[in-house]
Amino acid sequence: MFTPKFLKTLLILALCVPSCRFWQSKIAATDAPLETVSVAEIKSEIPFATKEPEIYQTEIVVTANGVEELILTARNGANRLTTYDYRESFEFGYLQTGADTSFLIARKQKIYAENQTAENGAADEIFPTAALLNQKRAAIYEPLGAENGAAKYRVVIEGAVNSEIVVTVDKNINLPVKQEFYSVEGNRKTLISMTELRNFSLQSDPRNFELPKDYKKVSPPEFQEMLRRERMK
Repeated sequence: MFTPKFLKTLLILALCVPSCRFWQSKIAATDAPLETVSVAEIKSEIPFATKEPEIYQTEIVVTANGVEELILTARNGANRLTTYDYRESFEFGYLQTGADTSFLIARKQKIYAENQTAENGAADEIFPTAALLNQKRAAIYEPLGAENGAAKYRVVIEGAVNSEIVVTVDKNINLPVKQEFYSVEGNRKTLISMTELRNFSLQSDPRNFELPKDYKKVSPPEFQEMLRRERMK
């Protein structure tokens, strides 16, 4: 199945997708070189919501290695849209309409293909601690203060003494809207990636979940080839 460029660079989203192999592989990759430290005895409750809203729309901005990626994601119940490389000429999306039907769509090229894999590319969760809970790893959340309606937490994860995550939570919606992932060597911290939610809304445009009638249906290989050619321009 077609893999977007950003999936090769995105690290850990503040509340990420437990069902997505991408998130799991990135978490595992960061664990490998770390020293062992147990925080099981000081495990704390998560001080913000982790459940994905039934209805929402947001842009996810991921910055890593000086490269910024933009993803649009929207949900209304079982209907979902996740658009990668949003606003680029080679953007493409996974459109899920109901529990069992999904499509690949490319708006500039006005094409679509039936998604023939079990994966639909949509986020079951858009918030990061879910992956940690799914792995049953202990974590503590250290308050770093609040300002302008936002609270910050330093997240300490079991086994991760060489890394640090700083999560910013919008207190109005009690959801994390920013995560900064750092590598730590002594007193030196290096920002590895940053993920932000922008233009977050607890409403979603119904047009997000409609398959346009003027789009041409193509096979999945044709879909991939057309986007490949667009990227090569």
